[in-house]
Amino acid sequence: MSNENYHHENLKAELIKKGLKLLDEEGYENFSLRKVAKACSVSHTAPYRHFDSKDDLIMAIAFEAHDKFNQCLAEAVNKYPNDNKSQLKEMGYSYVKFFVENPEYLRLFFLSDFANNFKKMNHVTCINDDQPFNTFYEAIERCQSEIQNGESDSVDPNALALSCWGLVHGMAILIAKKDFSYDGDYLELVRKILWGGTFLNL
Repeated sequence: MSNENYHHENLKAELIKKGLKLLDEEGYENFSLRKVAKACSVSHTAPYRHFDSKDDLIMAIAFEAHDKFNQCLAEAVNKYPNDNKSQLKEMGYSYVKFFVENPEYLRLFFLSDFANNFKKMNHVTCINDDQPFNTFYEAIERCQSEIQNGESDSVDPNALALSCWGLVHGMAILIAKKDFSYDGDYLELVRKILWGGTFLNL
């Protein structure tokens, strides 16, 4: 059986997997379907069975990463169905953990030469109930409503969202890029910050 026939059933998944690695290494300009085909040990025409162009493959890569990210945030919410503050804390931990364990996704979404293009396409094509930002912002609104209940001062959900997102995003980047030197377990340190510090103690 030829390599190409062997790969045929799972070729699309393999193209996405190897494509992510190549995109991360090569950058958008140097990325090509031909290179991905070579990495998958199939002919240079094989990827066209599933993708019309390199942009088509890149969007498939991005959407898969998008779905995985949203799933990890949704799982954090489901872990604490009746505790809004704990949902946000667990989401914050899951955010950092996801990008520390998958730094190629962090670069794809925020740090790569393709990141701005993806953000533009994301606004056009990804505005739906499964979008990670919607999952996050809905949790923010639930928490904001709880905090504000019985208080005279209003809580701005946008300020709360920026504060929470800024903290966990900054930690994710510092840890993933190894800019913060620490001998212990980074993720345990993150959990300590989110659960044992002043986070959300408004």
